[in-house]
Amino acid sequence: MTRAQQAERNRALVLDAARQVFLARGYHNATLEQIADEAGFSKGVVYSQFASKADLFLALLDARIAERAEENARFAGSLPRDGQGLLALVGHLTAGDQLTRGWQLLVIEFRVHAARDAELNRRYAAAHARTIEALIGVLAAISARSGQEPAMELRPLAELMLALSVGVTLEQAASPDTSGGPKAAEQVTHALQPLVRPPTLTAEGQSS
Repeated sequence: MTRAQQAERNRALVLDAARQVFLARGYHNATLEQIADEAGFSKGVVYSQFASKADLFLALLDARIAERAEENARFAGSLPRDGQGLLALVGHLTAGDQLTRGWQLLVIEFRVHAARDAELNRRYAAAHARTIEALIGVLAAISARSGQEPAMELRPLAELMLALSVGVTLEQAASPDTSGGPKAAEQVTHALQPLVRPPTLTAEGQSS
């Protein structure tokens, strides 16, 4: 391999190792030494790719944001045209599998850390903005597909959905039965029902 190819390979291996270590140990308990060991490198190789643990985490977060956006887009594309798409997305975001909840807890931990550092908070805010924009795009696509019209602007609706998803994750971390446990998504969806208008019906009774 060329030097550039080797550097790219090393970066991918470090990111893969970091994903495993961060998810297993959390942001604060993870160290660059542990990540280097997991990747099979010296700490110097990690530093040749990333200036700090925060830089490494933010690079990993960028990849996760893109990955999650693709997952949400695929979910949106699989929904039937029955006028329930927007609320189905709420349930999808709120329910989440074990990996999704693990990521949410990890991001929450980093958000609290970044909030006390102006520059780090600015960098996290930029990443969060990309999450919001991706979710707005999914909401717009679902609305067009299902004929549903949100009763509020898409941006605050996207922000509300994410806030509810984070809140449910924190509550369930404290107690699996809090917020209805496995039924949390159903309960949140029911609570948000007034924020979504039904599809407009044509004279023939078909949704438009």
